Amino acid sequence: MVISTKAQREGDASSDTPVTQWLDAPTEDSVKTVVTYMLEHPSQSISSTHIVATAKAFKQLADMCRDPDVRTRLADGALAAASSLLLERVVAELGPGTEQSNGHAEHVFLLVQVLRCICNQSADTDAARTQLLEHGGTAALARALSIDDVWRQPVPVAQAAFGAVLNVSLDHKLCTQALVDACAIEPHISALRVHGLGNGAHSVWPLVCSSLDNLCEDAEAAAKHFELHAGLASNMLQALAEITEQLANIASVSGEVAEQFVQIKEQQDADVTAALRGAQRTLLWNLCEVLEKSSVVRLQLCEPVYMHQMFDILAYYVATGGPDEPTQPEPNVAQPPSRPLPQGNRNADATAQMIVGVSGEDAALSMFDDSGLQQRLFAQLAQSESALAAAAALCLGNLARTDAHCTQLAETHPDVVQAAIAWFESGEVRVRHAASGLLKNLCVPAPAKARMVELGLPAVAARNVDTAVVPVQANAIGILRHLANGCAEPTVQALLAQEPGKSQDQGQDQGQCALARLLTAVRSTDIDGIRCEGTRLVAAVAKAVYLKRACDAQDLEARGLDLVAPLVRLVVLDGQRHPLLQQESLVALTVLVAASSDNAPYAHAVVRCLVPETAAVGTVSEPTEDDTIEGDTIEANDADDETAEADDAETTAPDSFTNVLKRLLTQSGPVWPQSTMQAKSLITQLTTQLNVQSSPFDPAGLDILRTEILPLTN
Repeated sequence: MVISTKAQREGDASSDTPVTQWLDAPTEDSVKTVVTYMLEHPSQSISSTHIVATAKAFKQLADMCRDPDVRTRLADGALAAASSLLLERVVAELGPGTEQSNGHAEHVFLLVQVLRCICNQSADTDAARTQLLEHGGTAALARALSIDDVWRQPVPVAQAAFGAVLNVSLDHKLCTQALVDACAIEPHISALRVHGLGNGAHSVWPLVCSSLDNLCEDAEAAAKHFELHAGLASNMLQALAEITEQLANIASVSGEVAEQFVQIKEQQDADVTAALRGAQRTLLWNLCEVLEKSSVVRLQLCEPVYMHQMFDILAYYVATGGPDEPTQPEPNVAQPPSRPLPQGNRNADATAQMIVGVSGEDAALSMFDDSGLQQRLFAQLAQSESALAAAAALCLGNLARTDAHCTQLAETHPDVVQAAIAWFESGEVRVRHAASGLLKNLCVPAPAKARMVELGLPAVAARNVDTAVVPVQANAIGILRHLANGCAEPTVQALLAQEPGKSQDQGQDQGQCALARLLTAVRSTDIDGIRCEGTRLVAAVAKAVYLKRACDAQDLEARGLDLVAPLVRLVVLDGQRHPLLQQESLVALTVLVAASSDNAPYAHAVVRCLVPETAAVGTVSEPTEDDTIEGDTIEANDADDETAEADDAETTAPDSFTNVLKRLLTQSGPVWPQSTMQAKSLITQLTTQLNVQSSPFDPAGLDILRTEILPLTN
């Protein structure tokens, strides 16, 4: 006769539970009884005596929930509540740092089946997802991802865990946000680390990537989470760099002898390579979205080591992204200046955008002094790969935004400046844009201007004042305007020099001087940035010639160029939005009128513009995002550079030149006192010319001047 122990007797007595009874004949009708028992007796359900039966019951429930109709009928809350409760209990038993007990394997078995049940019951069923959220299942699910056994046994533990997260978060904003708040993103990134790529883990990576895409779908919410967890962005970038390095190693062997290729394929078969590429794509685009949304996260990556990693990633994409073909935008179509121009390689373009975004932060300026990063940027700018050179120019332009950095770069690294000028002159579109932006920055500080002139920059910029690539055109005009303030003589000479030949992107005759082509571009453009900057350059030329004697005035006058019309147009169109531009134009007009003679009939041109029909300039509208050229990411701070600022005004018909002068003289409406004083100076000079000019003035304009304008000067 065998006498059982007390524990054995209790186990025998309790072995016949609703769970075991249901397992003998599982039906959908009796599921509620089983689930209710688990909810009322959670400790007994996961005890050593019953844990296997409970796990088998969840396995049966998971299989039943594969049927869409069944899982819809079971989405009444009881199953979700039981799943959430038991998942929380088993996670507590298996959580990080817990020691393996005698029943460890049974707990892992239960964990897998509960996760499978959650995964299946939440598939395309919002009701089940909502019930899981209400009963705390999402928080327990997030904690389950950090259990050590997830990657000890990727199949089936990690497969079940990330599959459950994927289904629960799919198209359910509340569940997704709850998972993010419970720090579910962190274990996803940890899962996509190369050092953990073993035991068949690569087969789970597609699930991890899809789940991570769900969690980061709301980029703004994800960015807030990244802001609160400072190491998250750097961990994601590190994982991306590791995967990229692994893929680069595989690619480097593919061209060697067959034996070596076979050896590498033994370690990295096609499935692993596909998993690596999928993870690389997921990490890149999610990180790119987060960085675009949050300057706080960009600040977290303002370290040279992270910039090196981004350039490593870019180099891989450029090397493996196919031929580097030039991308030509449509003529006269503005491109967003703060972004690298599209380069036909979306991954490389996204990486370049990350580099531009991070390096554009003020905290990144200190990276300019890092010798390793500096030498890397110099080397990439000097090489023949345009995509890498463009990224290097954009990054270098962002890092060299202070006068001290620009001066140092221009004075101590002329070879780098020459490389940028070479790209500006004959590079592909995107690298011309980047290089010209860098050069524009270098022309701002006074000590660097002379060196830029010595290296031949004015002539190159002059050849691009009417290029069809709008960002390059804007940078060329900006370069000349900055140089005209400090190095007026060589700048004006470059604008007046004859340049025979054909423009590389327009195919038009460049036999005219650059100033004539600039005037044509300013007159024909509908882009506010080009019109304003171009006219400011015209004003700078007028002041340089007649005030600073930058060149022989007769040389300018002999060309018969209409310098007055664009200045009048700027006075009329931009007075209220940009009073400083209006004042600049009035100063230039005053200088021209004062210089008028029989050879320089500028006073006559101003008087003709007083007639409304003569000075008609069309309509003006506020610049759109595509039209605005100023405010480039790599643009230096320019205190008087108001062209980039536009108020929210509706499209209006412009006033006449006469009415604008009358408003300035009477100070009607929002008028700068300085503009009023300058308008009076202009009228005074016109009055003087009336007495000294021998040739007759336009009768209609002269009548307006005498009857409507002059009485207001008193």
